[in-house]
Amino acid sequence: MCSKRTGCVGLLWLACVMLGVEANATSNCTVTTFDDALQECAIQLGIPQERLEKEYKLLLYPADRDSMCLVRCIGILLRFWNDTTGLREATIRQYYQPAPEDLCYQNRTQLCLDALEPTVTDVCERAHRSFLCYHQQYGFLKREDRYIPKTALEMKQIQQDCLDVFGLSPRRLDQYQDGHFPDDPETQCFVRCVGLKTGLYSDRDGPNVERLYIQCDSCADEAVFRERANECVAAQRRHKLSKCTAAYRTLYQCFRDDQLDLYASITTTAAPTSKGYRTTTTSKSPPNVIPALSVRETGEPQYHLVPSQFEIILKSLYNRNY
Repeated sequence: MCSKRTGCVGLLWLACVMLGVEANATSNCTVTTFDDALQECAIQLGIPQERLEKEYKLLLYPADRDSMCLVRCIGILLRFWNDTTGLREATIRQYYQPAPEDLCYQNRTQLCLDALEPTVTDVCERAHRSFLCYHQQYGFLKREDRYIPKTALEMKQIQQDCLDVFGLSPRRLDQYQDGHFPDDPETQCFVRCVGLKTGLYSDRDGPNVERLYIQCDSCADEAVFRERANECVAAQRRHKLSKCTAAYRTLYQCFRDDQLDLYASITTTAAPTSKGYRTTTTSKSPPNVIPALSVRETGEPQYHLVPSQFEIILKSLYNRNY
């Protein structure tokens, strides 16, 4: 069994990938609701069923070790927590509904997040304290299905599936990964296929801007992103286009165009570690993103090069290399 609770989640995901567990299996690798993730993590971390019924299902998450690592596991499965970058706020916001009369929920949540000291380096504790800011300050928990951002592994499989569906040469995928998306029928249908399979696009509604923002994670200011994306999509949808062409013009061209301000300058910031600070290169983050340690316990500094906002959204969609 896992020697550390933080290692169990990684082994669970590895087992799912290697064994090809079905999505509808009893203990599955794909969760879509908060309760699904809670149940899965309780099983994997050996949390007694009694605690599940008497505390967690009653929305009580005390500050003991088991509860803190349980919250971290839930965050990882629902993709609102990352040990390196901290809380993905656009993702966790999906799970909470503010009360209509509450006009201060955003300020309270932000003050709570700002109060988390950088000296708190334990990943379970940071995940737990960050989560509680939303759980206690933002609104009521929503239990229905939410959009789960796709991982690089999931995107890679989707791309391969779309390549196979249309009988395209493997060289096509190499071309796309090199950043070349020619305006031809094959590429147009490939882009549509990826959009449909990820749930980021539909023929009826076009690109799902809300999900695209969540998938992107580090894109520009959300209001600006939505406004410019919607403007571009609306302009393209005025034309009578085939299904594949419409997908290419809206899902690809609208979200790779620099008019959407998806570029970001690369800045250097320091993230706390158990032995001081680790220097990382990252795009500009919103002020409420909380840095955290990597699960790997090592004294060696880890350097990560994070692409610009423009690169982030395209790489997540098409596994594009730069």
